[in-house]
Amino acid sequence: MKKIIAFLILTMAFTGFSSFNSLPVKTDNVEFYTGSYDNLIREAKKQKKAIILDFWAAWCGPCQKLDKETFTNKELGNYLKDNFLIYKVDIDTFDGMEIVDRFAIDVFPTLLVFDPKSGQVGKFKGFYPAGYLQKELEKIQATHNLFPPNSKDGLVVNR
Repeated sequence: MKKIIAFLILTMAFTGFSSFNSLPVKTDNVEFYTGSYDNLIREAKKQKKAIILDFWAAWCGPCQKLDKETFTNKELGNYLKDNFLIYKVDIDTFDGMEIVDRFAIDVFPTLLVFDPKSGQVGKFKGFYPAGYLQKELEKIQATHNLFPPNSKDGLVVNR
């Protein structure tokens, strides 16, 4: 009985310490939306921006590489801030599992480009370098007319 209790205590301690690495990498360049998924949808409609859902996991090597190499790129960060709301979906949480099921995500990382008005408009599976990802997102923006409106002299114009 003592061995079982000791095993459970060690397991809980190890699990607790390993969870410190499960947080997404914080970058100075890309801002991730931190509210709930439902609030994300409302905020995207309010700001008239498309959404990027970043499906990731702490145990996923390519997910970590995407955070460390792609999302730390300053140029990409500025582009994303101006054009998208980005939401990290931790696939190991109950909320994350529900969103994974909703969009039938089967590869990690996956970046899903989502327009609140018309639904999914793009999907990127795996790791992408910053420059390539930005070019692909620009193509999706042009194809689906996802340019956020800018105000100029009181008029709303597309970029």
